[in-house]
This record gives sequence, C-alpha cells and structure tokens, in this order.
Amino acid sequence: MLRHHFEAQHVSLNIDMSVPNQTAQPNQSHTRMNLLWLGLILALCLTVIPVNCASAFGENQEVILLDEWPEIQTSINILELPQIREILRNFDESQKHIIEIRFPGGAEGRLWGESVAEWLTAFGVPRNHLNVLPGSGAADRIVLEILQPR
Repeated sequence: MLRHHFEAQHVSLNIDMSVPNQTAQPNQSHTRMNLLWLGLILALCLTVIPVNCASAFGENQEVILLDEWPEIQTSINILELPQIREILRNFDESQKHIIEIRFPGGAEGRLWGESVAEWLTAFGVPRNHLNVLPGSGAADRIVLEILQPR
C-alpha cells in the first residue's frame, strides 16, 4: 500500500477586521457600468439562443394529434400527414437512427403506436429501428422522434 506524506505549511494571514464608521455606499457610476455590462452580456446571449427553443431541441421530433390521424388508413392518406413525411425524410438507416414512437397510455394508445410503427415499416423503416413506448405526454397525441446514435 502506498502512503503519501503531505507537509503542511503555516500560512499567516493578516486580516484587518476593523469596521469603518460610515456605511459603504455603492458608487453610482460603478453600478451603471455593471448594469451596462450585464445588459450587453444578456443581449449577446439572446442572439445565440434560438427564438424557437422547440426547433432547437426537437428538430427531429414530430407530433401527430388524434384528430389528424385518419380513421381509415391507406398509404395515401398516411403519407399526406406532413409529420410522417418529415420523419421519413430525416430518417437515415446508414447512420443507425432510431425512431422512437411514444404513444398515450392504455390499450387504445398502444394499438395506435403499433399502427404507426407498422406504417413506418411499410414505408421502408426497418422494424429494428423503431422503439414503441408509452409516454406521449397527452391522451390525444403520438410523438415521433429520430434519435441519433451515441
């Protein structure tokens, strides 16, 4: 077992603990300068942060509302959904993308999620690139998201 030996050096600090008789007042020009710098930093940060945060964090995410899902599904009316077209356009099997399908809870939600998976498979997405999971966040929506490999 290795043992380390540390030597402590004595440090002497001379701290003046005396309190001045007057209450310290901030210098107004110093305060204005600090506010100016704070405003400049904030302005620079806001130019870097996108206005639409959803597009920044979920650019490969699409939401299909229950009202948008066709009662009678055919390849034509499923492909009319812009969300499906966008997912198919951005999916790249060679980059090992995974499409996560999050459905609302319950048996009907699971059937809906599986139906979406079957349609994506019919349009050429290999089944092993699909994850069908509960947890869309609301009873009236399916969330599709393309996940990048890590």
